Amino acid sequence: MFASIRWREKALAESLKAGDLRPQGRAVPWGMASCALALSLAGCGGGEKAPVTTGDPAGQTSQSVAQGNQIQTSTQSGGNGTAGGNGTASPAVDPEKKETKWIGDIPYDVFYDQPLSIAADTTRLGQTVPTSLTPEGSPTPGGAQPAMTPDSSANTEPTQSSGSEIPWADVLPVSVLVEIVKELRTQLTANLQTVATYNRNGGAIALDGQLLSAMAAIAEVHPEAVSWKENAKFVRDLGYEIYSNAGPSGREAWTSTKEPFEQAMTILNGGNPPDREADDKIPFSDAVYVSEMMKKIEASFNSLKANINTDSRMKEDPTAVDRELRLLAALGSMMADKSYDSAEEQKYQGFVKTFVDGGLQGAEAVKAGDFEQFQAALNQIQTTCAECHQQYRGADSGF
Repeated sequence: MFASIRWREKALAESLKAGDLRPQGRAVPWGMASCALALSLAGCGGGEKAPVTTGDPAGQTSQSVAQGNQIQTSTQSGGNGTAGGNGTASPAVDPEKKETKWIGDIPYDVFYDQPLSIAADTTRLGQTVPTSLTPEGSPTPGGAQPAMTPDSSANTEPTQSSGSEIPWADVLPVSVLVEIVKELRTQLTANLQTVATYNRNGGAIALDGQLLSAMAAIAEVHPEAVSWKENAKFVRDLGYEIYSNAGPSGREAWTSTKEPFEQAMTILNGGNPPDREADDKIPFSDAVYVSEMMKKIEASFNSLKANINTDSRMKEDPTAVDRELRLLAALGSMMADKSYDSAEEQKYQGFVKTFVDGGLQGAEAVKAGDFEQFQAALNQIQTTCAECHQQYRGADSGF
Protein backbone atom coordinates (compact mmCIF):
# COMPACT_ATOMS: atom_id res chain seq x y z
CA MET A 1 0.00 0.00 0.00
CA PHE A 2 2.80 2.41 0.91
CA ALA A 3 4.54 1.66 -2.38
CA SER A 4 1.33 2.61 -4.22
CA ILE A 5 1.05 5.83 -2.23
CA ARG A 6 4.68 6.63 -2.92
CA TRP A 7 4.14 6.02 -6.65
CA ARG A 8 1.17 8.42 -6.76
CA GLU A 9 3.14 11.05 -4.88
CA LYS A 10 6.00 10.68 -7.30
CA ALA A 11 3.63 10.96 -10.28
CA LEU A 12 2.07 14.14 -8.91
CA ALA A 13 5.49 15.59 -8.17
CA GLU A 14 6.64 14.93 -11.73
CA SER A 15 3.48 16.49 -13.19
CA LEU A 16 3.90 19.57 -11.03
CA LYS A 17 7.53 19.93 -12.04
CA ALA A 18 6.60 19.72 -15.71
CA GLY A 19 3.84 22.37 -15.56
CA ASP A 20 3.95 26.15 -15.29
CA LEU A 21 1.11 26.44 -12.79
CA ARG A 22 0.44 24.74 -9.50
CA PRO A 23 -3.08 23.23 -9.38
CA GLN A 24 -5.40 25.29 -7.22
CA GLY A 25 -8.24 23.97 -5.00
CA ARG A 26 -7.94 20.36 -6.20
CA ALA A 27 -8.72 17.51 -3.86
CA VAL A 28 -5.75 15.44 -2.72
CA PRO A 29 -6.10 11.65 -3.10
CA TRP A 30 -6.85 9.81 0.12
CA GLY A 31 -3.60 7.88 0.15
CA MET A 32 -1.52 11.07 -0.23
CA ALA A 33 -3.48 12.80 2.47
CA SER A 34 -2.85 9.89 4.83
CA CYS A 35 0.85 9.89 4.06
CA ALA A 36 1.04 13.66 4.43
CA LEU A 37 -0.71 13.50 7.77
CA ALA A 38 1.68 10.84 8.99
CA LEU A 39 4.68 12.91 7.92
CA SER A 40 3.36 16.04 9.57
CA LEU A 41 2.74 14.18 12.82
CA ALA A 42 6.31 12.92 12.67
CA GLY A 43 7.60 16.49 12.58
CA CYS A 44 8.08 17.01 8.82
CA GLY A 45 7.60 20.50 7.50
CA GLY A 46 9.53 22.21 10.28
CA GLY A 47 6.36 23.66 11.78
CA GLU A 48 5.75 25.85 8.72
CA LYS A 49 2.21 26.72 7.76
CA ALA A 50 1.03 25.30 4.44
CA PRO A 51 -0.04 27.67 1.65
CA VAL A 52 -3.74 28.54 1.59
CA THR A 53 -5.29 28.56 -1.88
CA THR A 54 -8.52 30.17 -3.01
CA GLY A 55 -10.49 29.74 -6.19
CA ASP A 56 -11.48 32.76 -8.29
CA PRO A 57 -15.20 32.80 -9.38
CA ALA A 58 -14.13 33.53 -12.95
CA GLY A 59 -12.08 30.39 -13.09
CA GLN A 60 -8.74 32.19 -12.66
CA THR A 61 -6.06 30.98 -10.30
CA SER A 62 -5.05 33.24 -7.47
CA GLN A 63 -1.87 34.05 -5.67
CA SER A 64 -0.99 31.79 -2.76
CA VAL A 65 1.01 33.05 0.14
CA ALA A 66 2.69 30.95 2.80
CA GLN A 67 2.87 33.34 5.71
CA GLY A 68 5.09 31.13 7.89
CA ASN A 69 8.13 31.17 5.57
CA GLN A 70 7.27 34.09 3.24
CA ILE A 71 7.29 31.87 0.18
CA GLN A 72 5.38 33.58 -2.64
CA THR A 73 3.88 31.90 -5.70
CA SER A 74 2.12 33.73 -8.50
CA THR A 75 0.38 32.71 -11.66
CA GLN A 76 2.14 33.34 -14.91
CA SER A 77 1.01 34.78 -18.18
CA GLY A 78 4.02 35.56 -20.31
CA GLY A 79 6.15 35.98 -17.19
CA ASN A 80 3.71 38.37 -15.46
CA GLY A 81 0.31 37.83 -13.90
CA THR A 82 -2.26 39.06 -11.44
CA ALA A 83 -2.75 37.96 -7.91
CA GLY A 84 -6.27 36.89 -6.97
CA GLY A 85 -7.72 38.52 -10.07
CA ASN A 86 -7.59 41.95 -8.44
CA GLY A 87 -5.39 43.63 -11.04
CA THR A 88 -2.38 43.96 -8.73
CA ALA A 89 0.83 43.11 -10.56
CA SER A 90 2.83 40.22 -9.15
CA PRO A 91 6.57 40.40 -8.61
CA ALA A 92 8.71 39.18 -11.47
CA VAL A 93 9.29 35.46 -11.43
CA ASP A 94 12.82 34.14 -11.40
CA PRO A 95 12.79 31.42 -14.13
CA GLU A 96 15.62 29.63 -12.36
CA LYS A 97 13.74 29.46 -9.07
CA LYS A 98 11.15 26.77 -8.32
CA GLU A 99 7.70 28.21 -7.64
CA THR A 100 6.61 25.21 -5.58
CA LYS A 101 8.23 24.40 -2.30
CA TRP A 102 9.44 20.81 -2.05
CA ILE A 103 10.33 18.54 0.84
CA GLY A 104 12.59 16.05 -0.83
CA ASP A 105 10.62 15.00 -3.91
CA ILE A 106 7.21 15.63 -2.30
CA PRO A 107 5.48 18.95 -3.17
CA TYR A 108 4.72 20.96 -0.04
CA ASP A 109 1.12 21.66 -1.07
CA VAL A 110 0.02 18.06 -0.41
CA PHE A 111 0.16 18.81 3.31
CA TYR A 112 -3.03 19.98 5.01
CA ASP A 113 -3.00 23.31 6.76
CA GLN A 114 -4.25 21.77 10.02
CA PRO A 115 -3.78 17.98 9.77
CA LEU A 116 -4.97 17.20 13.30
CA SER A 117 -8.22 19.08 12.75
CA ILE A 118 -8.78 17.27 9.45
CA ALA A 119 -8.14 13.92 11.10
CA ALA A 120 -10.67 14.75 13.82
CA ASP A 121 -13.42 15.48 11.27
CA THR A 122 -15.87 12.57 11.40
CA THR A 123 -18.40 13.96 8.92
CA ARG A 124 -19.67 11.14 6.66
CA LEU A 125 -19.05 11.40 2.95
CA GLY A 126 -22.06 12.80 1.10
CA GLN A 127 -23.60 14.15 4.32
CA THR A 128 -24.55 17.80 4.29
CA VAL A 129 -23.79 19.29 7.68
CA PRO A 130 -24.30 22.98 8.39
CA THR A 131 -21.25 24.86 9.58
CA SER A 132 -21.24 25.18 13.31
CA LEU A 133 -19.11 27.26 15.61
CA THR A 134 -16.79 26.15 18.34
CA PRO A 135 -16.92 27.98 21.67
CA GLU A 136 -14.17 30.26 20.31
CA GLY A 137 -16.40 31.19 17.37
CA SER A 138 -14.42 29.52 14.59
CA PRO A 139 -16.02 26.96 12.24
CA THR A 140 -15.42 23.35 13.10
CA PRO A 141 -13.43 21.27 10.58
CA GLY A 142 -15.43 20.41 7.49
CA GLY A 143 -18.52 22.07 8.91
CA ALA A 144 -19.01 19.17 11.30
CA GLN A 145 -21.02 19.88 14.40
CA PRO A 146 -19.37 19.43 17.80
CA ALA A 147 -20.13 16.21 19.59
CA MET A 148 -23.27 16.40 21.72
CA THR A 149 -24.07 14.45 24.84
CA PRO A 150 -27.17 12.29 24.24
CA ASP A 151 -30.23 13.25 26.20
CA SER A 152 -30.78 10.33 28.54
CA SER A 153 -34.43 11.34 28.90
CA ALA A 154 -35.10 10.93 25.18
CA ASN A 155 -36.95 7.73 24.26
CA THR A 156 -35.14 6.26 21.28
CA GLU A 157 -37.42 3.23 20.95
CA PRO A 158 -41.05 3.49 19.80
CA THR A 159 -43.42 2.87 22.66
CA GLN A 160 -45.33 -0.36 22.25
CA SER A 161 -48.35 -1.60 24.10
CA SER A 162 -47.83 -4.56 26.40
CA GLY A 163 -51.51 -5.50 26.20
CA SER A 164 -52.01 -4.90 29.92
CA GLU A 165 -54.37 -1.98 29.24
CA ILE A 166 -56.94 -4.31 27.61
CA PRO A 167 -59.78 -5.38 29.96
CA TRP A 168 -58.92 -9.06 29.62
CA ALA A 169 -61.21 -10.14 32.41
CA ASP A 170 -64.15 -8.96 30.27
CA VAL A 171 -62.79 -9.96 26.86
CA LEU A 172 -61.36 -13.36 27.77
CA PRO A 173 -62.03 -14.54 31.34
CA VAL A 174 -59.20 -16.71 32.56
CA SER A 175 -61.51 -19.74 32.77
CA VAL A 176 -62.13 -19.42 29.02
CA LEU A 177 -58.41 -18.96 28.36
CA VAL A 178 -57.67 -22.19 30.26
CA GLU A 179 -60.27 -24.08 28.21
CA ILE A 180 -58.79 -22.80 24.95
CA VAL A 181 -55.32 -23.96 26.04
CA LYS A 182 -56.72 -27.39 26.97
CA GLU A 183 -58.30 -27.69 23.54
CA LEU A 184 -55.02 -26.74 21.86
CA ARG A 185 -52.98 -29.28 23.83
CA THR A 186 -55.50 -32.02 23.00
CA GLN A 187 -55.25 -31.26 19.28
CA LEU A 188 -51.45 -31.03 19.37
CA THR A 189 -51.15 -34.28 21.30
CA ALA A 190 -53.19 -36.12 18.67
CA ASN A 191 -51.44 -34.55 15.67
CA LEU A 192 -47.93 -35.10 17.08
CA GLN A 193 -48.59 -38.71 18.08
CA THR A 194 -46.57 -40.21 15.23
CA VAL A 195 -44.57 -39.13 12.21
CA ALA A 196 -47.55 -40.05 10.04
CA THR A 197 -50.04 -37.93 12.00
CA TYR A 198 -47.54 -35.10 11.98
CA ASN A 199 -47.06 -35.30 8.21
CA ARG A 200 -50.83 -35.18 7.65
CA ASN A 201 -51.43 -32.18 9.92
CA GLY A 202 -48.40 -29.92 9.58
CA GLY A 203 -50.46 -26.79 8.87
CA ALA A 204 -52.86 -27.39 11.78
CA ILE A 205 -49.92 -28.03 14.13
CA ALA A 206 -48.24 -24.76 13.12
CA LEU A 207 -51.46 -22.77 13.65
CA ASP A 208 -52.08 -24.37 17.05
CA GLY A 209 -48.51 -23.49 18.03
CA GLN A 210 -49.19 -19.83 17.22
CA LEU A 211 -52.45 -19.86 19.16
CA LEU A 212 -50.69 -21.44 22.17
CA SER A 213 -48.11 -18.66 21.99
CA ALA A 214 -50.92 -16.07 21.82
CA MET A 215 -52.76 -17.47 24.84
CA ALA A 216 -49.55 -17.56 26.88
CA ALA A 217 -48.78 -13.95 25.93
CA ILE A 218 -52.25 -12.94 27.16
CA ALA A 219 -51.79 -14.98 30.35
CA GLU A 220 -48.68 -12.92 31.15
CA VAL A 221 -50.69 -9.68 31.32
CA HIS A 222 -54.05 -11.06 32.41
CA PRO A 223 -55.23 -9.66 35.78
CA GLU A 224 -56.41 -13.12 36.79
CA ALA A 225 -53.99 -15.92 37.57
CA VAL A 226 -53.45 -19.32 36.02
CA SER A 227 -51.37 -22.01 37.68
CA TRP A 228 -48.55 -21.61 35.13
CA LYS A 229 -48.62 -17.80 34.88
CA GLU A 230 -45.13 -17.44 36.35
CA ASN A 231 -43.79 -19.55 33.47
CA ALA A 232 -46.15 -18.24 30.80
CA LYS A 233 -43.24 -16.59 28.97
CA PHE A 234 -41.68 -20.02 28.40
CA VAL A 235 -44.96 -21.47 27.09
CA ARG A 236 -45.22 -18.46 24.79
CA ASP A 237 -41.76 -19.04 23.31
CA LEU A 238 -42.25 -22.81 23.07
CA GLY A 239 -45.54 -22.30 21.24
CA TYR A 240 -43.75 -20.07 18.76
CA GLU A 241 -41.06 -22.74 18.37
CA ILE A 242 -43.75 -25.32 17.56
CA TYR A 243 -45.06 -22.97 14.89
CA SER A 244 -41.59 -22.33 13.47
CA ASN A 245 -40.54 -25.99 13.30
CA ALA A 246 -43.79 -27.46 11.96
CA GLY A 247 -44.24 -27.79 8.22
CA PRO A 248 -41.55 -29.94 6.61
CA SER A 249 -42.38 -33.63 6.56
CA GLY A 250 -40.23 -36.39 8.00
CA ARG A 251 -38.99 -37.71 11.31
CA GLU A 252 -36.46 -34.95 11.90
CA ALA A 253 -39.08 -32.20 11.56
CA TRP A 254 -41.51 -34.18 13.71
CA THR A 255 -38.90 -34.55 16.45
CA SER A 256 -37.94 -30.87 16.40
CA THR A 257 -41.64 -29.92 16.67
CA LYS A 258 -42.59 -32.45 19.32
CA GLU A 259 -39.74 -31.53 21.67
CA PRO A 260 -40.92 -27.93 22.41
CA PHE A 261 -44.51 -29.23 22.66
CA GLU A 262 -43.52 -31.73 25.37
CA GLN A 263 -41.60 -29.01 27.23
CA ALA A 264 -44.65 -26.75 27.11
CA MET A 265 -46.87 -29.58 28.40
CA THR A 266 -44.50 -30.11 31.32
CA ILE A 267 -44.98 -26.48 32.34
CA LEU A 268 -48.77 -26.63 31.89
CA ASN A 269 -48.80 -29.71 34.12
CA GLY A 270 -46.99 -27.81 36.89
CA GLY A 271 -43.42 -28.84 36.09
CA ASN A 272 -40.32 -26.72 35.75
CA PRO A 273 -39.49 -24.82 32.57
CA PRO A 274 -36.52 -25.86 30.42
CA ASP A 275 -33.11 -24.36 31.09
CA ARG A 276 -33.40 -21.42 28.69
CA GLU A 277 -33.92 -17.66 28.66
CA ALA A 278 -37.24 -15.95 27.90
CA ASP A 279 -38.08 -12.24 27.82
CA ASP A 280 -40.91 -10.89 29.94
CA LYS A 281 -44.01 -9.43 28.25
CA ILE A 282 -42.80 -8.98 24.70
CA PRO A 283 -44.93 -7.08 22.15
CA PHE A 284 -47.74 -9.24 20.82
CA SER A 285 -46.35 -8.97 17.29
CA ASP A 286 -43.28 -10.92 18.48
CA ALA A 287 -45.48 -13.74 19.77
CA VAL A 288 -48.03 -14.22 16.99
CA TYR A 289 -48.44 -12.99 13.42
CA VAL A 290 -51.60 -11.29 12.17
CA SER A 291 -51.67 -13.68 9.21
CA GLU A 292 -51.94 -16.68 11.55
CA MET A 293 -54.58 -15.01 13.71
CA MET A 294 -56.60 -14.28 10.57
CA LYS A 295 -56.52 -17.97 9.65
CA LYS A 296 -58.08 -18.88 12.99
CA ILE A 297 -60.57 -16.01 12.85
CA GLU A 298 -61.77 -17.09 9.40
CA ALA A 299 -62.04 -20.76 10.39
CA SER A 300 -63.95 -19.97 13.60
CA PHE A 301 -66.29 -17.50 11.94
CA ASN A 302 -67.11 -19.88 9.06
CA SER A 303 -67.79 -22.68 11.55
CA LEU A 304 -70.14 -20.47 13.61
CA LYS A 305 -71.93 -19.20 10.52
CA ALA A 306 -72.44 -22.67 9.04
CA ASN A 307 -73.14 -24.74 12.15
CA ILE A 308 -74.85 -22.37 14.59
CA ASN A 309 -77.62 -21.48 12.17
CA THR A 310 -80.70 -22.04 14.31
CA ASP A 311 -81.82 -21.15 17.80
CA SER A 312 -81.72 -24.78 18.88
CA ARG A 313 -78.17 -25.27 17.57
CA MET A 314 -77.00 -22.20 19.48
CA LYS A 315 -78.47 -23.61 22.69
CA GLU A 316 -77.00 -27.11 22.27
CA ASP A 317 -73.58 -26.11 23.60
CA PRO A 318 -73.60 -22.41 24.51
CA THR A 319 -70.28 -22.73 26.37
CA ALA A 320 -68.46 -23.83 23.20
CA VAL A 321 -70.09 -21.04 21.15
CA ASP A 322 -69.19 -18.47 23.80
CA ARG A 323 -65.60 -19.72 23.80
CA GLU A 324 -65.26 -19.29 20.03
CA LEU A 325 -66.72 -15.78 20.11
CA ARG A 326 -64.45 -14.70 22.96
CA LEU A 327 -61.44 -16.16 21.18
CA LEU A 328 -62.34 -13.96 18.18
CA ALA A 329 -62.60 -10.93 20.47
CA ALA A 330 -59.27 -11.79 22.14
CA LEU A 331 -57.41 -12.10 18.84
CA GLY A 332 -58.94 -8.83 17.66
CA SER A 333 -57.82 -7.16 20.88
CA MET A 334 -54.28 -8.41 20.33
CA MET A 335 -54.25 -6.97 16.81
CA ALA A 336 -54.92 -3.52 18.29
CA ASP A 337 -51.46 -3.62 19.85
CA LYS A 338 -49.29 -0.78 18.56
CA SER A 339 -46.53 -3.20 17.60
CA TYR A 340 -48.53 -4.36 14.56
CA ASP A 341 -48.51 -2.63 11.19
CA SER A 342 -51.12 0.13 10.74
CA ALA A 343 -52.12 -0.09 14.42
CA GLU A 344 -51.20 3.59 14.86
CA GLU A 345 -53.97 4.58 12.45
CA GLN A 346 -57.31 5.69 13.85
CA LYS A 347 -59.24 3.97 11.07
CA TYR A 348 -57.51 0.66 11.82
CA GLN A 349 -58.33 0.97 15.51
CA GLY A 350 -61.94 1.72 14.59
CA PHE A 351 -62.21 -1.51 12.61
CA VAL A 352 -60.64 -3.51 15.44
CA LYS A 353 -63.01 -2.05 18.04
CA THR A 354 -66.08 -2.83 15.94
CA PHE A 355 -64.82 -6.37 15.39
CA VAL A 356 -64.13 -6.94 19.10
CA ASP A 357 -67.50 -5.46 20.04
CA GLY A 358 -69.18 -7.86 17.62
CA GLY A 359 -67.53 -10.86 19.27
CA LEU A 360 -68.47 -9.72 22.78
CA GLN A 361 -72.04 -8.85 21.77
CA GLY A 362 -72.35 -12.31 20.24
CA ALA A 363 -71.17 -13.86 23.51
CA GLU A 364 -73.73 -11.85 25.46
CA ALA A 365 -76.44 -12.91 23.01
CA VAL A 366 -75.56 -16.58 23.52
CA LYS A 367 -75.67 -16.11 27.28
CA ALA A 368 -79.12 -14.48 26.98
CA GLY A 369 -80.33 -17.12 24.51
CA ASP A 370 -81.05 -14.42 21.87
CA PHE A 371 -80.44 -15.98 18.48
CA GLU A 372 -81.34 -12.84 16.52
CA GLN A 373 -78.77 -10.79 18.40
CA PHE A 374 -76.29 -13.59 17.90
CA GLN A 375 -76.84 -13.43 14.12
CA ALA A 376 -76.58 -9.62 14.20
CA ALA A 377 -73.25 -9.91 15.96
CA LEU A 378 -71.95 -12.34 13.33
CA ASN A 379 -73.08 -9.97 10.59
CA GLN A 380 -71.24 -7.12 12.30
CA ILE A 381 -68.06 -9.22 12.44
CA GLN A 382 -68.33 -10.18 8.78
CA THR A 383 -69.04 -6.63 7.59
CA THR A 384 -66.17 -5.21 9.62
CA CYS A 385 -63.74 -7.81 8.32
CA ALA A 386 -64.77 -7.12 4.71
CA GLU A 387 -64.36 -3.34 5.10
CA CYS A 388 -61.06 -3.67 6.92
CA HIS A 389 -59.66 -6.12 4.35
CA GLN A 390 -60.66 -3.85 1.49
CA GLN A 391 -58.77 -1.02 3.17
CA TYR A 392 -55.67 -2.94 4.27
CA ARG A 393 -55.52 -6.17 2.26
CA GLY A 394 -57.20 -5.38 -1.08
CA ALA A 395 -60.70 -5.85 -2.45
CA ASP A 396 -60.06 -9.47 -3.53
CA SER A 397 -58.77 -10.69 -0.17
CA GLY A 398 -61.93 -12.63 0.64
CA PHE A 399 -63.25 -12.88 4.20
